[in-house]
Amino acid sequence: MDINHISVSRKKCFDTCTQQYKYRYHLKLPRPGEEPFYFVYGTIVHKISEIYVENRGEIPIGEIAKDVLRGKYPFEEGKTCPTSLPEEYHKKFQKHLKAIQNLTDRIGTTGFVEWKFRYDLDPPNGRHVTGFVDRLIIKDDKAFIIDYKTTKKGKFRVDKETVKEDLQLRCYSRVVQREFGIKAENIKAALYYLEGENLIACQYSEESLLQVEQDLKNAFIHIENSDPDKVWGKVGWHCKNCDYATICPFYSPQTAEQASWSGELVDLGHSDDPWSEHKLLHEN
Repeated sequence: MDINHISVSRKKCFDTCTQQYKYRYHLKLPRPGEEPFYFVYGTIVHKISEIYVENRGEIPIGEIAKDVLRGKYPFEEGKTCPTSLPEEYHKKFQKHLKAIQNLTDRIGTTGFVEWKFRYDLDPPNGRHVTGFVDRLIIKDDKAFIIDYKTTKKGKFRVDKETVKEDLQLRCYSRVVQREFGIKAENIKAALYYLEGENLIACQYSEESLLQVEQDLKNAFIHIENSDPDKVWGKVGWHCKNCDYATICPFYSPQTAEQASWSGELVDLGHSDDPWSEHKLLHEN
């Protein structure tokens, strides 16, 4: 399938459903219907935080928010910023702006905002990884990475346990290690949930950072070698939020409700011996 670079979001998309990857990145199909507002909302909040920090907090964040919604600042390429927010977002919006201001008051405005990276995972083969880091602060031989999240409270949030394996923060930490020559033990990375002002932080080992780079490279090669005519849709709970649910031949609301199996045989309540599982599944 078509791939000119890998990113955390692209790998997650491919891992979730190869059919979805095919629609989005191989065929490059525009999303049928209107984009869910929570995607637009996340972009708005990130833009406001970027401008607020870039201006060293000298312009009130409320004024920046008004200017962003008025279209004063360039929005994401190919998109326009809505001039107003839906009613249910008003209260949340004010809390999120306050959370950004509070964190900025604590850590200052030094460093980089929306720091863009791109490098070859497999030189000279041009298998690049790309992305943006919301906040990156370098102090002597130490680095601090912060990624803003507008995710509401619930089971989908990364927590203090699962953050240890978080692909995004591990990727960012490896990039910073590589680009700035900072030791793994001197890199701190955190997700900052604006809802509740929760900071979920972690440090990663040298082995973990090398592994995430290898995982991204392997994902690139896997996607590159996948035949777009032979991909198979993975039906599950994620389907209801998929941009392409209305055109996907694998999806129906009924099958999505039923298909929650991870694909691991042990999840069916049997032993972890693949041969005994194979025998069991074909006995009848």
